[in-house]
Amino acid sequence: MKRGVVVASITLGMLLAALDQMIMSTAMPEVQKILGDIELYSWVFSAYMLSSTITVPIYGKLADRFGRKKVYLFALGLFLIGSALCALSATMWQLVLFRVIQGLGAGGVLPLTVTIAGDLYDIKNRGKIQGLFSSMWAVAGIAGPVVGGWIIENTHWSWIFWLNIPVGILAMIGFTLAFEEQGEGEKTSIDYLGALLLIIAIGTLLFATLAQHWLEIIGLVISSAILFVLFINHQRTKEFPLIRIEMFQNPLILWLNVSGMIVTMGLFVVPFFIPLLAQDVLGYSPLASGLILMGQVLGWNIGAVPAGKFILKVGYKKAILTGIVLLLVGGSILALFVSVLNYTLLLIVMFILGLGFGVSVTAFTIGVQEAVDWKERGVSTSIQLFSRNIGTTVGVAIVGAILNLAQGGMELIDCFRIVFIVALLITSVSLWTTSKIPMEKHLEHNQ
Repeated sequence: MKRGVVVASITLGMLLAALDQMIMSTAMPEVQKILGDIELYSWVFSAYMLSSTITVPIYGKLADRFGRKKVYLFALGLFLIGSALCALSATMWQLVLFRVIQGLGAGGVLPLTVTIAGDLYDIKNRGKIQGLFSSMWAVAGIAGPVVGGWIIENTHWSWIFWLNIPVGILAMIGFTLAFEEQGEGEKTSIDYLGALLLIIAIGTLLFATLAQHWLEIIGLVISSAILFVLFINHQRTKEFPLIRIEMFQNPLILWLNVSGMIVTMGLFVVPFFIPLLAQDVLGYSPLASGLILMGQVLGWNIGAVPAGKFILKVGYKKAILTGIVLLLVGGSILALFVSVLNYTLLLIVMFILGLGFGVSVTAFTIGVQEAVDWKERGVSTSIQLFSRNIGTTVGVAIVGAILNLAQGGMELIDCFRIVFIVALLITSVSLWTTSKIPMEKHLEHNQ
């Protein structure tokens, strides 16, 4: 097996999926001006995140059943088909729909990349490969805003998606020629009904953000709550559920996931909309607005790298609280000084938010891993990622609903002030939920 070619191919595929969100954040203000329907602005992100999040556990079981090769090629192929359809979109509704298809593919590309690497390397060498994958996220964080801004300023916005096609095909060819399937697929139960219930429950909640009247909003929220209850009850009856509900009986798992969801529902989603603020309110170019996001990327990496040692010293609960405080500081600056924001101040705020994200997200991950035995760490980690993604999906929709007030005559800058205040309030709730996390034993003693 040409292992190096396989790794290069799956890394290339992962880089495409990672770049997508960063490029879209920078490009969306201009795309919206062309396609219209600003009320659907947030749905371009939410649709992608929802479809990619829900399909992650399904792809894992499909790969166990039908083999890595077929399922990975299907996922990457679906991502490329979605990319081509997005490039051909003539309306915002079409773009949202095709982003769902793109997300359905991305939901397989990202986790299967890690799974395939785990098959190829023993535990001694797996860390190096994971380091390679992590570096690709850093590359995406730095290159994405720049590439997105350059495309918008110099070509047609559709090239954001067309560029995926040749690179993705190259990755598919390399993977097809070099990868050799190991072992036979095993029969495993796939909870399609559970996935459908969860999609409808979250989708109903997202539609509440588009509703115009309070009765509609209340009705949709209640319907969503009922569907969530049905989903939870259904999961308890399945031998192989999408989410192991019984894990939430562990208070550490419960409150770490609740806190992670709330943090990502609050200030975590603000950077998705900073390019809109920078371009439509402050008048900066797409490229300049994209570069602002690099402040967040830099802060995230600086916060995440030493976070491991910091967590060992103070524990993940205090580390999470430290990250949340940093987020609240950055969010407070945005809320208080939104009317006098300039390029330098935005860069500083994005850096502070990045620090907070880097520390808190690392602590959430280590926390859920330390809360369970080794054999359950994979499940607990995936549940944490799932919870954070759901929080982000809902948070983006909430921000989108607030920005839609601009359609009713409110100035966009005033809408952003409300966004920052609401994000602050949501994130503040995580101080309380984090306080509910039981104090852990000193982690250095558990190493």
